[in-house]
Amino acid sequence: MRRMLRAGIQSENIKTIFFTHLHSDHDLGLADIMANDFFRMDLSGSSRAINIYGPPQTKELVDAAFRYITVSIRPFAAENPSSYRMVNGDFASPFTAHEIPQDGVIFQDDKIRVIAAENTHYALMPAPDRAKLKSYSYRIETPHGVVVFTGDTGPQSESLMRLAKGADVLLAEASSRDPQDLDRFVNLMAERNHWSADRVKTFRAHFQSEHLDSPSIGALASKAQVKSVVLYHYDPVDEADKAAYVSGVKSNFSGPVFAPADLDRYCLGPSDEKSNRATILGPCEGSARQSGASR
Repeated sequence: MRRMLRAGIQSENIKTIFFTHLHSDHDLGLADIMANDFFRMDLSGSSRAINIYGPPQTKELVDAAFRYITVSIRPFAAENPSSYRMVNGDFASPFTAHEIPQDGVIFQDDKIRVIAAENTHYALMPAPDRAKLKSYSYRIETPHGVVVFTGDTGPQSESLMRLAKGADVLLAEASSRDPQDLDRFVNLMAERNHWSADRVKTFRAHFQSEHLDSPSIGALASKAQVKSVVLYHYDPVDEADKAAYVSGVKSNFSGPVFAPADLDRYCLGPSDEKSNRATILGPCEGSARQSGASR
């Protein structure tokens, strides 16, 4: 919510929200968004719905978040009961959850089409649990180009490779620069928390099999023949570290690689004046932050 405000985005104007998976570092901010939306929509008298798409248990998450935010709305409703729509004594929710049952087209309107594919973020999960808990990647097809959002995923994901085929942009999670970077992180966590050898092994396997490092992003981008890569879900310590992430991707991929900071903006546009179909990614015109790009 804070980042949206910093970016000048009014969250109540966003009609559709997508979750790739339901890990806490990805979904706990939903309640803040919903609280802002519910309050703002009430002030404007709006009764439209906001749709939230995600894997199984998304409805449970949305319902629980709505119950949570309405506890703080009750005092306002007590003083202004006519300002809130009620159904059977409960606040009427403008949020509608849609749980994705399987791979395929999950959303389409007059502007975009969204295709989901289960990835390998839960590759090490026991089979009975993986049948119930899903993690998805998304292909977003627009009139301006195709963006594939990896979500959290492991490197061995044929479904993601097919989903990303020929995309203009691969927006990829980068949990580590390379195996050596992962070793440093795992050893640091093990020492800090006094982990057993088994705990260390499990933790390392999670990042090796269920996340992407920079070289594996490059391999995926090259195999899928995408046109450009943008990194996210990473935490570089400085510009040199950011450049190392880019170098790792470019060890297996020859196209443009961007290592953005929060609030950086990139746009898709024609690669030349004579072509309306070929597209290229770059910092948006007039963007205040245009660092972190490597061609």
